[in-house]
Amino acid sequence: MTNREHWLLFFEDKRFRTKSPTISIDGRNPFENDYGRLISSAPIRRLQDKTQVFPLDKNDYIRTRLTHSLEVSYIASSLGQSIEKILIEKIEDISIQKCGYLSSLLRTSGLVHDLGNPPFGHFGEIAIQDFFKKFFDENPRIARKFTPQERADFENFDGNIQTFRILSKLYYFGDEYSYNLSYSTLATIVKYPSDSVTGNKGKHAKEIAQKKAGYFVTEEDKYNKINDYLQLNHRRHPATYLLEAADDIAYSAADIEDGVKQGIISINEIENLFEKHLDKNKDKVLTYIKCLKQENLNDSIIVQRIRILTQQIMISSTIETFISNYDIIMRGELEDELIMISSAKDVRNAYKKIQSQIFMYKSILKKEIAGREAITGLLKIFVNAALSDNFRADGGNTLECRLYNLISASYRVVNEKYEHYTNTLYCKLRLVVDFIAGMTDSYAIDLYQELMGIKL
Repeated sequence: MTNREHWLLFFEDKRFRTKSPTISIDGRNPFENDYGRLISSAPIRRLQDKTQVFPLDKNDYIRTRLTHSLEVSYIASSLGQSIEKILIEKIEDISIQKCGYLSSLLRTSGLVHDLGNPPFGHFGEIAIQDFFKKFFDENPRIARKFTPQERADFENFDGNIQTFRILSKLYYFGDEYSYNLSYSTLATIVKYPSDSVTGNKGKHAKEIAQKKAGYFVTEEDKYNKINDYLQLNHRRHPATYLLEAADDIAYSAADIEDGVKQGIISINEIENLFEKHLDKNKDKVLTYIKCLKQENLNDSIIVQRIRILTQQIMISSTIETFISNYDIIMRGELEDELIMISSAKDVRNAYKKIQSQIFMYKSILKKEIAGREAITGLLKIFVNAALSDNFRADGGNTLECRLYNLISASYRVVNEKYEHYTNTLYCKLRLVVDFIAGMTDSYAIDLYQELMGIKL
């Protein structure tokens, strides 16, 4: 299959079921249709109270997971427009009739790329992972009821995997197909197209697709259908590389901007760290910072302009790197992140150094630790209940029944009607994780305090 033929396949309006009829003059492409299905839904709205960097922050200028996702959506769409122009006008692998499809695909996947992140972000992911590693180690009789893949699904919980579950099954809209998104939208958000055993190899992975996992055992059949239809060969969709780059570009610079506004780091410290860690782009960035400081602007304005410049550097470098590695990307065989093999690698690495300084700020650490306690506490309460036969809607006058009925009705409906996986205990624990991972930061804290009698 040629690259041109593959793009035609990627742009097909293929879904798990026939989509509902739209108005006759609907001019949207399949991915704009997907965007419309997503933008007004509750999982998107919950992102406004989920951590980006600063948990439970009351300042309205600090980024949440929602504002971050909107920025990623725009940057991804911008990358798509630029690359699409080259693929139409110069390489001629995309026809003019499909103009806008790639940018729409990336705009949509950028909006939802973090949809599965639990409360308190990556620290919340680690809390869930650590809980289940300890749970299975301390309960060998229970652990024996799980296959290695089933157990790995919990011990390697990841927001990216949960995103695929939400988009392909968990959001209840009347059937088992969730939003019924197009195959390419679903494929694009799977950064690591492997199961929990084949994947999760970390730095030892031979392929980037095996660095982590991309789907739970309950959604493996759905992913395989997408993989087979789009002929991905369990490799990344080409748009996934661009989505990943957009995410890196958005948060690396934005986290620093928020850090300055919070008074955690100064412009002088940023300048010194750039001096120390930049290479190819050092002169350009440092000269620009010196000019900004001479204008006597306040730090908030300066850091915004630094963000804009460095994002421009990373965006242009990403586009150049995608085109120069085009054929191997189309086969999903590029084993590196685009930004890390681009001429903006030094900018990304410098931002990592600056970010590490911000992440150790005491107020962030305290709130992350409090969030971990809430997530771990909720898991203890609900997992212990899930081990009982009374953990069901009609479980009688029992604690387990009460806890079951506290779980969101939409999650319970999906679990009861559409979760056909044969290991019922796995499904009950998956229901618990769905519920807790779907919480906002504030709701997780509040519910834990209420159930513990700390707050009534």
